[in-house]
Amino acid sequence: MTMGRNQSWEPYSKGMTHAFVLEFASAADRDYYILRDPAHISFSQSASPLIEDSLVVDIEPGNLFGSAPSRPSFPTEYKGSCHCGSIEWTAVLETPEHILCHCGTCKKLGGGPYSLNQIIGREDLVITKGSPSTYTYTGDSGKSVRCYFCGECTSHVYHHQEIMGDKIIVRTILLEGGEAMQPGGEIFGQGKLGWVEDVRNGLPS
Repeated sequence: MTMGRNQSWEPYSKGMTHAFVLEFASAADRDYYILRDPAHISFSQSASPLIEDSLVVDIEPGNLFGSAPSRPSFPTEYKGSCHCGSIEWTAVLETPEHILCHCGTCKKLGGGPYSLNQIIGREDLVITKGSPSTYTYTGDSGKSVRCYFCGECTSHVYHHQEIMGDKIIVRTILLEGGEAMQPGGEIFGQGKLGWVEDVRNGLPS
């Protein structure tokens, strides 16, 4: 979502007292209203003494003028724990979101249709309690992959692919606040089970 004439992400500290929601048949109609419509220009000029600040939020197609801005990042430390509590850790994420992986290995290891992850630096994950067990297998690259998990309850904390150097892949759903995080992307989409997108609306709750 872009905000303001310069497409910047507006500071979250700004409040809002009034909002107008308008729907346009096309981007051309929207741009005409904002830039050239006599009624809108007259209203804006008359109201300007009463307005401290204003901005335009273009929700669809998500871009008002030019290319979309990059998404802001706010590095934050999250606490994580396994199911039995034997292992605890902290992980620093640039953006609180899940990257869904549909690969066959994640299905086998986790017993679900996909896993929820994020790639972070090795130094951004710190084990604060306990010591995880390790399972090693050979990945598609021919390089080793080490999975770190709780030896008691088997919760999968993170894994490291030799080919990725100093990066690791942490399981984001095990972090505090993980259930509130939204998906930010997916990989190995060719392995997505055909019914995944239909589950939410297709099954009784």
